[in-house]
Amino acid sequence: MKRLLAILLAALVLVAVAGIAGYLMIAREVSRERVEESLSARLGGAVQLSGTPAVSFAQGPALMLGEVRWQGRDGRWMLTAERMSAGIDPAGLFLGEVRLSSFQLQGARLHLAGVPAEGALAGLGRDLSQLMGVPVSVAGDAISWGASEAPRLGAFTLRLSPSGEGGSLRGSVVAGDQTVEFSTTLGDRGILTGTASGPVAVSVVSPLASFRMTGAVRNPEAARIEGNFDFNTSDLRGLAVRFGKTLVGEASFGALRITGDGALDFSRLVLDTARLELDGNVGEGRLGFELGSQRPRLEGTLAFEQFDLSAYLGELGGLAGVPDDTPQGDSLRDRPLSALLQAADIDLRLSANRFIAGPLSGGPSAIALLLRDGDLSLDLSETAVSGGKLEATARLKPAGDDMFDLAANAIAEKLDVRGLPSPDVVTLPQAGSLTFRLGRTGKGPTLAAILEGAGGEIQFALENATYPAGGEALARLASSAGEAGATATSLVLDRLTGRGGMEGHEMRLSDVEALAGKHLVRLAGRLSLADFSLSLRGRLLPRPAAIPAGTPAPEEPAEPQGADQGIPVLVRGTLARPSLLPDMTGVRAP
Repeated sequence: MKRLLAILLAALVLVAVAGIAGYLMIAREVSRERVEESLSARLGGAVQLSGTPAVSFAQGPALMLGEVRWQGRDGRWMLTAERMSAGIDPAGLFLGEVRLSSFQLQGARLHLAGVPAEGALAGLGRDLSQLMGVPVSVAGDAISWGASEAPRLGAFTLRLSPSGEGGSLRGSVVAGDQTVEFSTTLGDRGILTGTASGPVAVSVVSPLASFRMTGAVRNPEAARIEGNFDFNTSDLRGLAVRFGKTLVGEASFGALRITGDGALDFSRLVLDTARLELDGNVGEGRLGFELGSQRPRLEGTLAFEQFDLSAYLGELGGLAGVPDDTPQGDSLRDRPLSALLQAADIDLRLSANRFIAGPLSGGPSAIALLLRDGDLSLDLSETAVSGGKLEATARLKPAGDDMFDLAANAIAEKLDVRGLPSPDVVTLPQAGSLTFRLGRTGKGPTLAAILEGAGGEIQFALENATYPAGGEALARLASSAGEAGATATSLVLDRLTGRGGMEGHEMRLSDVEALAGKHLVRLAGRLSLADFSLSLRGRLLPRPAAIPAGTPAPEEPAEPQGADQGIPVLVRGTLARPSLLPDMTGVRAP
């Protein structure tokens, strides 16, 4: 029995060697050409070998190949490998055939050519469909694409495996400091060529972010996957840095998750039931992402029960020109608008039943953000804020030569100052209501340049305002005119109105009137927007008597209280610490 087994084993070895020797045809050039033809037919594309094929029985019969060059159809991709092992099916050897059944490539480098996206995806689909029918594994150290062959991604692995009519692709790649693992499972390989329908599952996972999709291709001709999509990142700011983008600020743009049901094709993802979670804010609605012919496009409508803006106040203040500690050139307002606004098209409609911005809250509110062809418009609808109403619009429009025109307007009515944040640069009253209308215009290549030379106008009215101090100064000036009472310390302004024109770092104030008790103060001058210092001059006058309702108008209007009446006064100091002083200009000692 043992002798019989030895004879059978020897016969098997002889048949295997004979089959392989016959395949290789002994002559090196002939054997290499035959192997290249066989590999090209089995794997697709064109395979070229630099070395001479060798046979190994170390782990089963296999062809050992060196210096492999494997090019996809139409040059869409190129893979070079230092070594390739092509497994031989032992069963075929008994029939005198050499069947290559599995392939392992090591020391590989992959280059993707820069061809049109649609053609590349369709071609890669055909290539992958053929490859998924064969067990193939690849281990390499670099991936490049486009015109340059310089490595853009590091070590990678690929494993393609057939499974009935379907197949799977699994692997990993090192991208910067992240190791990204990915997998794709198809119910039918014909999905890749648009000839079959079936289930599809995709997963891309890294320590920083993940993307998962489960669905199906229902209509092969539509080339669209319908199902559930889930994108999640624990650090949106860090993810943007990995893609060469830097988000300004420090506290915001952390955790982000987008989930929903929708459809995905070669260039567009639409979530008909989307849910977005950003830094604890949750919104639901519809979202669409599109690659576009010129630039990516984002559109959608999201409704939030509550949106907390507190984490973004630094960014918003920076956009408005509020000084901060951001290094010069690192702030969003210092970046060229031509590059920022041409990066994508956006059409977003956001609504919130309630919003929070630090100590300020209000709602309901709605914001429309439209960016198209570098033209940006932002519209804040009428919003209940601090007992009053606020609405605003802004637009940045291309003006040629990388310049942009800014037009912004804001209107506030009857805001309760007790609900407003108290900035360091101004002293707000303990009570009162504020109304204002603000408009700004400017031109420049960056927001910083626009705000540097921007002009504008403001009209304001402060009513029933109570300050803890300041009344003694007014009483002291009034007593110098022969009126008694200089013991009051609080200051109550029945009404403070005025208008101003802004140009660069200065605001020219005019028609400033303050009504306080029996007094009227009329002022004009300037306010420095750099350090908020005041330089106003005017007069302290008796308050005009109110005219009862129904009183007929006089035949000749009464003369206004002129510049030569009342007590000359000055306002100096800053908005945070203003001082009302007598104007001694032109007064000489006797």
